[in-house]
Amino acid sequence: MDQTVTSGKGTVSAEVCSRIDQFYAMQMQALDDGDIAAWVDTFTDDGVFVSNGLPDPVEGRGALTELGGAAVARLDEKGAIRRHFVFNVIVEPAAGGVLRTTCYVPVFDTVDGVTTLTTSTVMRDELVGSEAGLLVRHRTVTRDDLLAKTGPGSAA
Repeated sequence: MDQTVTSGKGTVSAEVCSRIDQFYAMQMQALDDGDIAAWVDTFTDDGVFVSNGLPDPVEGRGALTELGGAAVARLDEKGAIRRHFVFNVIVEPAAGGVLRTTCYVPVFDTVDGVTTLTTSTVMRDELVGSEAGLLVRHRTVTRDDLLAKTGPGSAA
């Protein structure tokens, strides 16, 4: 019996939801471990990373490698251990086999044995299938702290 999950604006199989959970677990642990090559390999060759915390979109694996490498260098300089937690994942099937996901990703840093919430984010992805598994074609990360400064009703 095939189990399905109604998630967002469509229905997907429980197996797809499980694959997405495992994909995010592996992707975020690679990033948190500083394995930028493995993290970049979870994006399509022309993958795009957009964030309200960045001045411009980051496009392609070369630029993603630079972005990830710079983040690891900043964390190493501070002596910080970073952890991304992905949860409340909504999956919406789209045309052409694309899976659109929306999830919460709080980011915690530990420095000198003290763990703090660095930022709270919402991550929206377009995932596509490949021979290697799922890949991110387009990611948008919205930092709540920056949204609060520039959102409706703010003075910014």
